[in-house]
Amino acid sequence: MKKLTGLFIVFGFVLAFPTLKLHAQKAFEGTITWSMSMPMMGDDDQHPMVIDIKGKKSVVDIDMGAMGSMKTYSDGDTKKIYMVMEAMKSGFVVDMAADSALKKTAQTQLGSIDLKPTGKKETIAGHPAEEYLLTGVKMKGMNLDMSIWAAADFPNDMRESLYHALNSDPGQDTKETKAMRQLADKGLMPVRTVMKKDGEVVVTTEFVKYEQKSLDDALFVPPANIKYQPMPKMGGGGMN
Repeated sequence: MKKLTGLFIVFGFVLAFPTLKLHAQKAFEGTITWSMSMPMMGDDDQHPMVIDIKGKKSVVDIDMGAMGSMKTYSDGDTKKIYMVMEAMKSGFVVDMAADSALKKTAQTQLGSIDLKPTGKKETIAGHPAEEYLLTGVKMKGMNLDMSIWAAADFPNDMRESLYHALNSDPGQDTKETKAMRQLADKGLMPVRTVMKKDGEVVVTTEFVKYEQKSLDDALFVPPANIKYQPMPKMGGGGMN
């Protein structure tokens, strides 16, 4: 049960995760590499999380170890997200547009949030970063606390694209969206995020590198041999 709960949090986290789709100043095409660990699922290993982006389309590929590869296909034109567990030959589909009106209303009602700097500083993947804390983030029906390490030495278009990607994806909790907007307004971009439930680390991601390059259109097409089910409703933040 613990692993199943952790898996759904990872699903929600990937939906919310910054894919760095450049909706802001210019189109981006290339690959961004992060690493991910999932202690709540009994896995402290570092798993590569490779994000390929071409305009409004992206695919996130995470090596889940014994559970196989998990891929998430996002299409900004069709407003659909497809999540595929390759080893299980199963997948989910999410309608991004269905959540947008509710999210805008919730953001208006939320008011200010308390994003606290801790004073801790560290260099992450060559980027000087500072830690901020955000409590009471809702994801998949659970209350989580979030540690965000943010750096100021990224291009403006990448920083703005981070906010727009988060704000458009239904997995993003409203409070987290506002926190990311605050960081972007300060000229900061996350390079490490740590989600905790009752003091226990659920999932950690850390920026590794990015590379601008040409990518084949076929890379962004979800597998046709998968039967996609609607994402289960479990309560919580932007996407239930």
